[in-house]
Amino acid sequence: MNGSTHDRFRALVPAVTPPAVARFMAGQGWELEKRREGVREVWRYPSDESPGYRYRVMLPLAEDYEDYEERFGDTLIALGRIYDLDPWGLLEVIEAPGVDLISVHLNKGDGDSTVTLVQAKAVIDGFHGLLENAAIRARNPDSSGGGRRAKQVTRYLSDNVHFSRFISEKSLSLMVMSQLYVDRLKVVSGDSEGVPYARQVVRTMMRDLAVMQAMAGNLQGGLPVSSGLRGATAGAALAKSLASMIDSLDLRSIDFSFQLAAGYEDVGDRDVTLTFQRGDLERIPDLEQVLSTARRRWQSANLEAANFRSLEIAMPEETEEMALNGPVQGVFRNSDDISMIRAGGVMVMSIDLGGRKGTVHVRLDEHEYAYAIEAHRRNIAVTVRGRLVRAGNVVELRGDSVLDVDELMRSMD
Repeated sequence: MNGSTHDRFRALVPAVTPPAVARFMAGQGWELEKRREGVREVWRYPSDESPGYRYRVMLPLAEDYEDYEERFGDTLIALGRIYDLDPWGLLEVIEAPGVDLISVHLNKGDGDSTVTLVQAKAVIDGFHGLLENAAIRARNPDSSGGGRRAKQVTRYLSDNVHFSRFISEKSLSLMVMSQLYVDRLKVVSGDSEGVPYARQVVRTMMRDLAVMQAMAGNLQGGLPVSSGLRGATAGAALAKSLASMIDSLDLRSIDFSFQLAAGYEDVGDRDVTLTFQRGDLERIPDLEQVLSTARRRWQSANLEAANFRSLEIAMPEETEEMALNGPVQGVFRNSDDISMIRAGGVMVMSIDLGGRKGTVHVRLDEHEYAYAIEAHRRNIAVTVRGRLVRAGNVVELRGDSVLDVDELMRSMD
């Protein structure tokens, strides 16, 4: 850096404070090595390759020292050099609040800005469903939303999302903060895409709501639905969550407002509001029904295709006893099973025989059936033992005790 650049960094001194710089460094993975109260702090950035530190910076605290501005300016110069930022870029990231704000404004038709406790719970639960679905698909856009939650999704929802408040003025407003984190040193070195997962979640939610708004409009006049979402299952889950938010409320409109913190990605649209008018809201239950029907048809078609692939696998009419391991695609009971008090059911699991993938139907007793449901919910692979038999248009596994419950319990633990 030349002298003029140093001067521009030092010109930032009146615009920022040591506590703001300390919050920025803490959020970027720096460690506070030592502190002399009211005088200075020493921060270090840990090394990726060996014990010790990669960088070490002194942050002055005592503003009454004669050389405070010079020393604080040196700190800003060092951070600008480390993060490859010009003075104004450094100022932007230091001042960035570190949270994306999501506001939901419920505009009631009767002008009343209050709701019952039960209605407030429905609003929060429905919003949680929207955000959870966005978190799942931000991590895996192809996910149907079923099965066990990834740890990243669970941690985000439990640690990174904070309920701020209900505001009751002319409308009832729900305020939520989504905390951000990005390691800018890794961004500079090219080790990260530079967009925090939390920001990806909020962006996904924005896109999902925009698509839902368009789909609700397309239902008017019986026009076909074109979701734009990854599969009918995701769309049905979104419609269900939105429907639960508004079910018992007489709303004139509902606004979803997003205020995204600056300094975390180089794109526009950081202040966006999506409004669902009364006509859109009245069509949400119908949209949920349409998408749920499409989801069932999609699941049936996939299962039928997998069954046909199973029949194409080269195998005798009945095999020797074997062990198979794979995920549970679904569980169901036949109509004859439902009438029995203590009945099991059928588990459909994916199999791989000789490089060919298909499905196998496994008859389970009541005890095994309950564990199969949990394995499906948590997306845990199961082990079964028995003989494969062709039965009509499916392949079944038969035996005295087909599901290894003990191994499944260990997997759940």
